[in-house]
Amino acid sequence: MAFAGDICMEFHTSQWTDATAKARCDGVSGTLAKGALCDTAGEFAGYCSTKGGTEIMTSFLSAAASSCEAAKSACVTWSQGTFIEEGKCSGGSQKIPVQEAGIAMTSGPMSGNQSSSSHNYSASTSSGTMCLLAPGAMGAAHQLAMSAGYSRDCPGMPGQQSPYMWPLRWSADVEAKGLKFGSDVVQYHTSGRVMYMLDKNWKRLDNLYQVGIQRTVGQGPCDQPDPNSSFGCIRNSTTKSTIIHRNNRMSFIDYHENGSISSCRWMDLSIIGNIRPDWFMDDRGDSTDVQYLGDSHVFYRGEPKLVKQWRKKDFANQYFTMSMQRIPGADGMHWPLILNIPGEGFGDDFLQHYSDHKTLDESDSELFLIDDAFVEAGGSCPKMASEGSAGPPTGQQAHVPSNLEVQKQSWRSIVWTESPVWTPPVQNDMSTAPGVLTVTSDVSVESCFKEASSMLKLDVKIKMETMSWAAISWRETEECLMTPRGGGDAELVWANPKSDGTYSLHFGPLSPSMKKFDASAMGSFLGKLSPLQDLQSEFGTSVVEYKDGELHLSFERKQSAKPAVVYLNFAFGTSGEVGYHKSRGCFELSAPPACSTEKECPACKECPASQSPAPPTPAASTEAPTPSPVPAPTPSATAQAETSSSSGRSLGEKISGGGAVLTAFGLGAMLR
Repeated sequence: MAFAGDICMEFHTSQWTDATAKARCDGVSGTLAKGALCDTAGEFAGYCSTKGGTEIMTSFLSAAASSCEAAKSACVTWSQGTFIEEGKCSGGSQKIPVQEAGIAMTSGPMSGNQSSSSHNYSASTSSGTMCLLAPGAMGAAHQLAMSAGYSRDCPGMPGQQSPYMWPLRWSADVEAKGLKFGSDVVQYHTSGRVMYMLDKNWKRLDNLYQVGIQRTVGQGPCDQPDPNSSFGCIRNSTTKSTIIHRNNRMSFIDYHENGSISSCRWMDLSIIGNIRPDWFMDDRGDSTDVQYLGDSHVFYRGEPKLVKQWRKKDFANQYFTMSMQRIPGADGMHWPLILNIPGEGFGDDFLQHYSDHKTLDESDSELFLIDDAFVEAGGSCPKMASEGSAGPPTGQQAHVPSNLEVQKQSWRSIVWTESPVWTPPVQNDMSTAPGVLTVTSDVSVESCFKEASSMLKLDVKIKMETMSWAAISWRETEECLMTPRGGGDAELVWANPKSDGTYSLHFGPLSPSMKKFDASAMGSFLGKLSPLQDLQSEFGTSVVEYKDGELHLSFERKQSAKPAVVYLNFAFGTSGEVGYHKSRGCFELSAPPACSTEKECPACKECPASQSPAPPTPAASTEAPTPSPVPAPTPSATAQAETSSSSGRSLGEKISGGGAVLTAFGLGAMLR
């Protein structure tokens, strides 16, 4: 988002306490202070209201968001928030609602004004907010573009203070060769030098040699497209070119023969920041996993070298292998040495070597700012047009297989970082019970099948800080996609909070255009959904309630027969507004067990009217004697039942309807 230097956030509504405000502030390395307001001087553009208006950040015009429309887009896209025009963008009708009690937290410049009753506390940090991950699948490897950078000591991170995390400031020669699926023949060869200042969210890559057909994520502009592929570029250059990635901005620079800049253009990467230095060691982010492999000898630059290795799974169910220097040299560093990169479903695999490593310091910062210097000297660096979709064209073209596809037989989830600080959480996994699956730390699913009605029942539990939208969906194949490959809508069950504190359940189509945050598509999305209670021929009983920080969603859907395997997705947001997901993922259910309510009870044979039925003998049933049966609740009783939260507010809604299928992902890609 467009911020002036550091980030400032205010807490609103009476839900905040001293303890929860401090915990939230500590989570972004801020400093809590009572009574101050966020600074709204200078290029102040307005507020970005998130999480139902409980968290409000100040927004400023900047080089990255120079217009009010850009500031609004940043709020809606990056933070899934509502933009409130103020300051330079004043004129809008929206104003921040005044609450009788609340807490204001800031992590940035604060004004000297004291707060009203709706702003009781604030917090600040002089260095900005660090260690922020990009949302969704991008967070598996990338920082958020608005993050001030990364640290070796990010609190609570699995790789905190690990000696095997990538250095924050370093450079190295890099050589990479691309390989087609099923072949050892080199498709593309490139070499150059890469530089990182990850504590600033900066990267620079100098390409010195590029020959062959390049097909990969994050490649630069192409002057000669490959006619035999939809994503390839023919390159044949031994002249220098540079790519600079700072926060959300990526600049592409070419040079004259004398070494001066001949041209510059830049692209807005929206929410995608640079790689995080611990990306290969943990399983944070969506649609990802990690497998620590341990130590191994490899040939590196013609000599044997002991390395420590990790495999990291991506959104396309393919994996990277990172080989880190096991025995440090005289400089004491565990340098990145070899990186095996998958094609991620639409390109070629790569094998990449790093050599001649050097550390960088603050005096090297100017090497990352040559595009700005070029403009200041009178040059031009125009913005490139964007097609509106962030991430790779997953599902929009035929899947390109990789030699690095995950095999279930060889994959194990192992998070190990050699952090002297982080302690792995105690696993309380009930996945060993039939039909019970822990999908992520926030999402669990229990499934069963009702033979009599041919209904598949799903009970989904999602941890969320505030009442937010959620979606569950079915996929046709095991491929993890938002919508079917090749086009067409997907089906979706949508749970959305209402103004009265309850939830509604709807079913309908999910268009591929939603991935681009197309305004018209997002506007028509809800209009195409139907209430589940209107679809009783396809769905059974459904329940949705939010209580104690957890959404419980239960529904049944008619099946033609008992399924052997069911491919599912989940997603949930940060508020009730349609927007980018906070988290999403894919999972599958194998051979759902019979629902417990369908266990057969001993039948009572008909007896003559003059006789009473004989009690069953012990051999007639293996079940223990039970009291007289209680009549099952009628449908009307079920429809009227409600569940209340601990505060007494009614949050449950039970209806005669059920659930179905596909999740509103949003954008999902990892830029390499």
